[in-house]
Amino acid sequence: MAKAEAIGNLFRFMLMFGINRFSLLETTEASIRARVGWPVEPGSLLGEDDEFQDIEWEVQYFDNIDDAIEISEFLIDRCLIDIDRITVSEKELGQKIGWETIRYRGALDTLLRIKVGMLDDGVKSDYFFVHF
Repeated sequence: MAKAEAIGNLFRFMLMFGINRFSLLETTEASIRARVGWPVEPGSLLGEDDEFQDIEWEVQYFDNIDDAIEISEFLIDRCLIDIDRITVSEKELGQKIGWETIRYRGALDTLLRIKVGMLDDGVKSDYFFVHF
Protein backbone atom coordinates (compact mmCIF):
# COMPACT_ATOMS: atom_id res chain seq x y z
CA MET A 1 0.00 0.00 0.00
CA ALA A 2 1.37 3.40 -0.94
CA LYS A 3 1.87 5.94 1.83
CA ALA A 4 -0.79 8.29 0.41
CA GLU A 5 -3.29 5.44 0.29
CA ALA A 6 -2.52 4.49 3.91
CA ILE A 7 -3.02 8.11 5.01
CA GLY A 8 -6.34 8.22 3.18
CA ASN A 9 -7.48 4.98 4.79
CA LEU A 10 -6.55 6.26 8.24
CA PHE A 11 -8.46 9.50 7.66
CA ARG A 12 -11.51 7.65 6.34
CA PHE A 13 -11.44 5.20 9.29
CA MET A 14 -11.19 8.04 11.81
CA LEU A 15 -14.28 9.73 10.34
CA MET A 16 -16.31 7.08 12.19
CA PHE A 17 -15.31 8.80 15.42
CA GLY A 18 -16.71 12.15 14.34
CA ILE A 19 -13.45 13.95 13.64
CA ASN A 20 -13.51 17.14 11.64
CA ARG A 21 -9.80 17.92 11.91
CA PHE A 22 -6.88 15.81 10.71
CA SER A 23 -3.27 16.90 10.45
CA LEU A 24 -0.25 14.72 9.80
CA LEU A 25 2.55 14.84 12.33
CA GLU A 26 4.91 12.16 11.01
CA THR A 27 4.84 9.33 8.51
CA THR A 28 7.15 6.38 8.05
CA GLU A 29 6.78 3.16 6.09
CA ALA A 30 5.50 1.45 9.25
CA SER A 31 3.35 4.09 10.95
CA ILE A 32 1.43 7.32 10.62
CA ARG A 33 1.15 9.89 13.40
CA ALA A 34 -1.54 12.53 13.18
CA ARG A 35 -3.60 14.88 15.30
CA VAL A 36 -7.37 14.62 15.07
CA GLY A 37 -9.97 16.88 16.59
CA TRP A 38 -13.63 17.41 17.37
CA PRO A 39 -15.57 20.58 18.02
CA VAL A 40 -16.89 21.10 21.54
CA GLU A 41 -19.98 22.68 20.00
CA PRO A 42 -21.47 20.38 17.34
CA GLY A 43 -21.43 22.04 13.94
CA SER A 44 -18.86 24.67 14.87
CA LEU A 45 -15.80 25.10 12.71
CA LEU A 46 -12.93 26.01 15.04
CA GLY A 47 -12.82 26.89 18.69
CA GLU A 48 -10.11 27.25 21.27
CA ASP A 49 -11.83 24.71 23.54
CA ASP A 50 -12.06 22.00 20.88
CA GLU A 51 -10.76 18.55 21.73
CA PHE A 52 -7.68 17.11 20.05
CA GLN A 53 -6.01 13.71 20.20
CA ASP A 54 -2.67 12.59 18.81
CA ILE A 55 -2.91 9.20 17.16
CA GLU A 56 -0.57 6.60 15.71
CA TRP A 57 -1.55 3.91 13.27
CA GLU A 58 0.93 1.12 12.90
CA VAL A 59 -0.15 0.57 9.32
CA GLN A 60 -2.07 -2.66 8.97
CA TYR A 61 -2.07 -4.26 5.54
CA PHE A 62 -5.19 -6.09 4.46
CA ASP A 63 -6.06 -7.18 0.93
CA ASN A 64 -9.64 -6.03 1.42
CA ILE A 65 -9.10 -2.76 3.31
CA ASP A 66 -11.01 -0.84 0.62
CA ASP A 67 -14.10 -2.93 1.36
CA ALA A 68 -13.61 -2.45 5.11
CA ILE A 69 -13.40 1.32 4.65
CA GLU A 70 -16.48 1.18 2.44
CA ILE A 71 -18.35 -0.46 5.33
CA SER A 72 -17.13 2.30 7.67
CA GLU A 73 -18.50 4.94 5.29
CA PHE A 74 -21.78 3.02 5.02
CA LEU A 75 -22.04 3.10 8.83
CA ILE A 76 -21.41 6.85 8.90
CA ASP A 77 -23.79 7.67 6.05
CA ARG A 78 -26.64 5.71 7.65
CA CYS A 79 -25.91 6.78 11.25
CA LEU A 80 -25.29 3.17 12.30
CA ILE A 81 -22.38 3.94 14.64
CA ASP A 82 -22.52 5.41 18.14
CA ILE A 83 -19.06 6.53 19.29
CA ASP A 84 -17.29 3.20 18.62
CA ARG A 85 -20.22 0.77 18.61
CA ILE A 86 -22.01 -0.46 15.51
CA THR A 87 -25.68 -0.10 16.41
CA VAL A 88 -27.13 -2.92 14.29
CA SER A 89 -26.42 -6.63 14.43
CA GLU A 90 -23.86 -8.23 12.12
CA LYS A 91 -26.69 -9.97 10.28
CA GLU A 92 -28.72 -6.77 9.84
CA LEU A 93 -25.66 -4.87 8.62
CA GLY A 94 -24.96 -7.59 6.07
CA GLN A 95 -28.53 -7.40 4.83
CA LYS A 96 -28.38 -3.61 4.55
CA ILE A 97 -25.11 -3.68 2.60
CA GLY A 98 -26.29 -6.47 0.31
CA TRP A 99 -22.89 -7.93 -0.59
CA GLU A 100 -22.13 -11.61 -1.08
CA THR A 101 -21.53 -13.27 2.28
CA ILE A 102 -17.82 -14.01 1.71
CA ARG A 103 -17.05 -10.43 0.70
CA TYR A 104 -19.08 -8.95 3.57
CA ARG A 105 -17.64 -11.24 6.27
CA GLY A 106 -14.09 -10.64 5.10
CA ALA A 107 -14.51 -6.85 5.00
CA LEU A 108 -16.27 -6.76 8.35
CA ASP A 109 -13.57 -8.90 9.98
CA THR A 110 -10.95 -6.51 8.61
CA LEU A 111 -12.83 -3.44 9.88
CA LEU A 112 -13.13 -4.98 13.35
CA ARG A 113 -9.34 -5.68 13.39
CA ILE A 114 -8.28 -2.10 12.61
CA LYS A 115 -7.03 -0.25 15.66
CA VAL A 116 -5.44 3.16 15.94
CA GLY A 117 -3.44 4.10 19.02
CA MET A 118 -4.27 7.15 21.11
CA LEU A 119 -1.13 8.98 22.18
CA ASP A 120 -0.95 10.89 25.44
CA ASP A 121 2.39 12.57 25.98
CA GLY A 122 3.76 10.41 23.18
CA VAL A 123 2.71 7.12 24.84
CA LYS A 124 -0.11 4.86 23.63
CA SER A 125 -2.81 4.97 26.24
CA ASP A 126 -5.81 3.46 24.43
CA TYR A 127 -7.08 2.63 20.95
CA PHE A 128 -9.73 3.69 18.49
CA PHE A 129 -11.56 0.62 17.16
CA VAL A 130 -15.13 -0.37 16.39
CA HIS A 131 -17.22 -3.22 17.74
CA PHE A 132 -20.77 -4.50 18.02
